[in-house]
Amino acid sequence: MMETVGMVRIFQCSLSHRSVRYTSYIRDGDSKTFSSITASNPYGEDITVSKIECVGHVQKRMGTRLRKLKQMSSKLSDGKSIVGKGRLTDRMIDLITTYYGNAIRQNKTCLSDMQKAVWAVYFHIRSSDEEPLHSFCPVGPNSWCKYQNQVVEDSVETFRHSNKLPVAVMDAIKPVFNGLSQPKLLQNV
Repeated sequence: MMETVGMVRIFQCSLSHRSVRYTSYIRDGDSKTFSSITASNPYGEDITVSKIECVGHVQKRMGTRLRKLKQMSSKLSDGKSIVGKGRLTDRMIDLITTYYGNAIRQNKTCLSDMQKAVWAVYFHIRSSDEEPLHSFCPVGPNSWCKYQNQVVEDSVETFRHSNKLPVAVMDAIKPVFNGLSQPKLLQNV
């Protein structure tokens, strides 16, 4: 409550004390503060304050949702649990979360590129030797995708996928990617 009151006061006094108008508010997940700022209408009807999501907090949502899914899940379509060796481990969740954050940070100037990069993470991890799914991955010798590096070197036939997850696990986590790749969320990052 004190943080909310303090932030509202900062916005309301910004013009008289500093001769500036703060038109953006970087959210840290606390929706009460932003709604209180907009409700106070610090600069009148003509100027609205927009919210910007903190990349770190949005990135954290990926890990939180995957961990929650890991705890709640029962048997998947392949008859196995979502957890275990070669499945959704804490290490894999951390890796996916890092890749997701990088996809956002590396594509801040273009929403469609950002969405494509988020889905590149999904399909990259879903890829297998039998079914390589790297069409969303960045191409070229400097790509983070080792498969795409091999394409440049013309040695893709020797490439072996690692850090992959089974189709049943990927199907289970797809709704998380779908929710966290929505334009409404990503456009405010």
